[in-house]
Amino acid sequence: MHRRHLLLAFPVCFTAHAQNLDLPQASPADAVNVYIIPTDGVSVDAVGEIARALSKATGLWIKATMWAPSDGIEPFAGTNQYPAEDYFPLGARVGRMLREVSPRTYYIVLTDHDINSKSRNFRFQYSSHSPMANTSVLSIARLLYTNNGTPASNEVVGARVAKMLLRIVGEMRMGWKRSSDPADLMYAPIMSIDDVDRMDLAYSLHTHQPAR
Repeated sequence: MHRRHLLLAFPVCFTAHAQNLDLPQASPADAVNVYIIPTDGVSVDAVGEIARALSKATGLWIKATMWAPSDGIEPFAGTNQYPAEDYFPLGARVGRMLREVSPRTYYIVLTDHDINSKSRNFRFQYSSHSPMANTSVLSIARLLYTNNGTPASNEVVGARVAKMLLRIVGEMRMGWKRSSDPADLMYAPIMSIDDVDRMDLAYSLHTHQPAR
């Protein structure tokens, strides 16, 4: 299957690679806040660009790892959907190979496979989270297309991925709460790709800035 390369809707040209095994173990103060782990058909270079842009946007230290295999995660029988929970161990596995980590480092696994929870309570899930494992998984499978099934432009796809990643970082590491405002990245529940497209990244960053 042909895999599309993600392009980010930010003017960035930096690629972060996080396999720095020659460095000593970082102290918690020097640890990376969030690692983004590309797997399956996700482009490593695109994830590096995304990590740099998110670092600038949030003030957190966010880096990308090298591509990691998903180690034979199988879809649900008779479907093209994969169990979201099976991706959670990937965070700890990759984390053991990194040095700039602390117990609070968070991992986001980025896959182009469509995901769902093992309970199958929903038709699909864009993302799933395991606070106990300090890991989330984000699927870009449904971010690649328009409502009529045609491929979305690279710019649109990049913007969608950036929004959904920042939504995870905001909730899991910055304390952002769910919102009923359709323009907010924390809007819930997300029912369709139209909801994602209505979210405004700059507006959300301004809205969630701590009061001074």
